Amino acid sequence: MHAKSVTWGILPFVVLMAAALPALAAAKHFRLASDHFRDYATKSADFYFKAETPADKHMLNHLASVASIYAEKANTLANLVDIAEHMTAKRDRVYVAERIQDFRRQNALSLPQDIKLLSDLVEAQENQDIRSLGTRIVTEMRVFARNVDNL
Repeated sequence: MHAKSVTWGILPFVVLMAAALPALAAAKHFRLASDHFRDYATKSADFYFKAETPADKHMLNHLASVASIYAEKANTLANLVDIAEHMTAKRDRVYVAERIQDFRRQNALSLPQDIKLLSDLVEAQENQDIRSLGTRIVTEMRVFARNVDNL
């Protein structure tokens, strides 16, 4: 009888932890995405100062801009998900969940278009270093899109 009561006492804790794990992972994924995008923006800026042609400079400027924008978007989501994890009042959790879904809806149309546009630009790039960096940014954007869809 004692073992049953211990099991039933642990069950709510296990259920709560199982529900919290995806959110904890989501915040971590968005933080990592933000860090990766910031690194790519920095690399783009570094390459910019070494580039010799106006076309390469233009492309690197575009890569730096896109990476910076998505670093901020990922950081915003990381913060919202982190806040949602620590909310105790149901009304507050609902409010933050709605803000996350608003963000998701706002980016649902633009993210695939941004990925397609950047992917097309990167594929047309002749400079292999710029092409490689652009491919990494596009890949990170695809991972970001998948993580946003999983919210």
